[in-house]
Amino acid sequence: MPIIRDEAIVLGRVDYSETSQVLVLFTRQHGKVRAIAKGIKRGTKARFAAGIDLLEVGQVVVSSRQERGSALATLTEWKQTRSLFGLREKLFRIHAAQYAVEITGQLTEDWDAHADLFEALTTALADLSAAQEPLEITLRYQFALLDAIGAMPRFDVCVLCGRDDNLTHFSSFEGGLVCRHCEAGQVEKREVSPATVAILRGRGGPGSRAGGFSLLNYHLSHLMGREPELASHLVSRKTQRLVE
Repeated sequence: MPIIRDEAIVLGRVDYSETSQVLVLFTRQHGKVRAIAKGIKRGTKARFAAGIDLLEVGQVVVSSRQERGSALATLTEWKQTRSLFGLREKLFRIHAAQYAVEITGQLTEDWDAHADLFEALTTALADLSAAQEPLEITLRYQFALLDAIGAMPRFDVCVLCGRDDNLTHFSSFEGGLVCRHCEAGQVEKREVSPATVAILRGRGGPGSRAGGFSLLNYHLSHLMGREPELASHLVSRKTQRLVE
């Protein structure tokens, strides 16, 4: 089996046995990789081993048969290269970081490389580890993810008629903003304020970051088939409904 060496971020982990874990890794050159880490939690009399934690960043070596897409790779080496202790100093930081890795894990494909998205995620995690407010960083990462997977909505004009004014609603199904004249015929839609339209057009500039985050989260939820579990920890569901 080929040996793969890469940088990786831990998107998810599940205990497989008393000594092993199954990890979901997001790598720079190979995309999302699922790997079993055999014996990673096996300690010694001198050293307690807790395994590999969520959100760790490091150098990974795995052996894998990529032609067998459903098969787990086998982790043979892991070396943590970045600590990001600041993420665990504030609850909102860890919630935002977990939100970022959740949407990444759900909306990327195994073995589909996204080097730019890997860079965006590592930057977001580093920024969050010292952040005083998470929404600007998280909103920026939502844009980066949607760009990477080819699912960025249109915010410049109405996706149905091309008007660039009176953009009052958003439709995930249609893939963008909808004007006042076209929204009546849409079953799936969400009202959007002018402040949110402005921040979406400016990609996270001054404006209602809560509204921008909530609308992109609405779109991401449609793509995922469910709402991300951590979304309500960043913006209340009442705020998400209002999209102010």
